[in-house]
Amino acid sequence: MTSPLRPLLALAAIMTAIVTAGCGVSAHGPGIRTALGQTDAGVIGEYIPASMSQIADGTDFELTISTLERELFEDCIKSLGFGPAAQAYAYRNLNLIPFVALSGYTQNQQASVGLVSLQSITQSGMLAPLYMMARPANTAGISIAEQRALRADQWRCWSKSTEATRELARQGAAIGRQWYSAEVRLMSSPRVRVATKTFKACVAHSGAPRTASESLGQFLNWLRAEVNRGVFRSRAIATQPSLQPRRQLDAHWSRIFTRCGSPLVLLMQRLLPGAQQVFFQAHFGQVTALEKTAARTLAALEHLTERQF
Repeated sequence: MTSPLRPLLALAAIMTAIVTAGCGVSAHGPGIRTALGQTDAGVIGEYIPASMSQIADGTDFELTISTLERELFEDCIKSLGFGPAAQAYAYRNLNLIPFVALSGYTQNQQASVGLVSLQSITQSGMLAPLYMMARPANTAGISIAEQRALRADQWRCWSKSTEATRELARQGAAIGRQWYSAEVRLMSSPRVRVATKTFKACVAHSGAPRTASESLGQFLNWLRAEVNRGVFRSRAIATQPSLQPRRQLDAHWSRIFTRCGSPLVLLMQRLLPGAQQVFFQAHFGQVTALEKTAARTLAALEHLTERQF
């Protein structure tokens, strides 16, 4: 679980509205307050989410940082003498995400750990993202020589524009790995194993292969590969698999996921907030340091972008 404005750490990772905006309440949970407010909510949602609303906070946070990074990138390209069309071309030409997901897919979710809206899946019939090749960068009005010059400069400008966020990315990745380990331990607990066994039997009975039935994550990875078969090998928009059969396949298995996975999903959604509180207590200093780094990073990015005007 992700935003087209940032590189992928893993094709999903990652990666939408801060619920606690203006009230100074951290996403840590009831009774815990912080002066950092929105930034804290975004940090928790980006790196240590335990609910779908927190994931949405994290997506908003990521989008804010990505937007500021893009402004710095385009300013760097501009400083080299390129115009607005060339700036937009250079950014698209970075090809950070060569694929885009169709609308209808619920992006603010982490279905592999049960953070998914069963109602949304039932209504949309879309559990896995259906990917399509992104349209190439617009070259209208940009000469071949100018395109060549932009390609020579774009990665240097991208490195410069992301310099302010590197420490945040490092700390966030470290704590994110630790939170994932805590989630794995939770999924290995007796109550969750029992629910997972029921899920496995149900989806296997419905025709899913063994490689799709061991866990929610395995099912999602299998379905994502099935509905996007051939897309990642496609080199042109015109040669991609037609959408309707892929939509039908997604809808079919989405119904099976909802029917078979509901008990396990609801159990995980009940258990994750408690596991998150335990994690916060064990990693309080690390979480606080990450929040402070996030606040400094945002302030630095805002200062850098304000200097452009």
